[in-house]
Amino acid sequence: MKRSDLLVLCDLGGVLIDLNWRERARALFGKNLDVEVLKTRWLNLTSTRAFEAGMIDFATFYRDFINETGSSLTLDAFKCEFAGILGPLKPDCMSILAELKAAYALAMLSNTNHLHVEMLKKSSEVFAPFDYLFLSYEMGMVKPDLEIYAEVCARAGRSANKIFFFDDSAVNVAAAKVVGMHAYRVESPLEISKIMKAEMAAGVL
Repeated sequence: MKRSDLLVLCDLGGVLIDLNWRERARALFGKNLDVEVLKTRWLNLTSTRAFEAGMIDFATFYRDFINETGSSLTLDAFKCEFAGILGPLKPDCMSILAELKAAYALAMLSNTNHLHVEMLKKSSEVFAPFDYLFLSYEMGMVKPDLEIYAEVCARAGRSANKIFFFDDSAVNVAAAKVVGMHAYRVESPLEISKIMKAEMAAGVL
């Protein structure tokens, strides 16, 4: 029987789709830095946060990013590298999402932007299975700020302890735990499926 009272809430990039993060981020920053350092810098940039919160357009994002990082990329080169961050769907992504949707309410919470979303809509059906799409640029807020998790609870009509959150960022997972969600760091749809089955078998659900 479907447990519609429980919400499976998952990230997009790094969980449902592969990201060409290492190569593209190094090109964007113009520095050969460690991947985790790049991720931390990306999350903390004022320009990135503003763009993914839908507060600025791409041209402004480019200008502000260049000013913050000292990158020497032209606008066209920057857009090419930024678009190239997106990779293919993870193995068995759509079939696992269908299984999850049959068993629980299903939602996505992603720090993303209109450019990447439009690209994915043209190339895949990854958004189709979801009951709720919580996209940062539409919400005007970003992970790991606690307000976005509280807003998800409000819009989904569920208390935090009824939500199982899956993300590839340890910082985002930690923030979800602060508000009371069951939160796990994963890098594939298969990991989500295994965790939910384990929780069910253990009687947690």
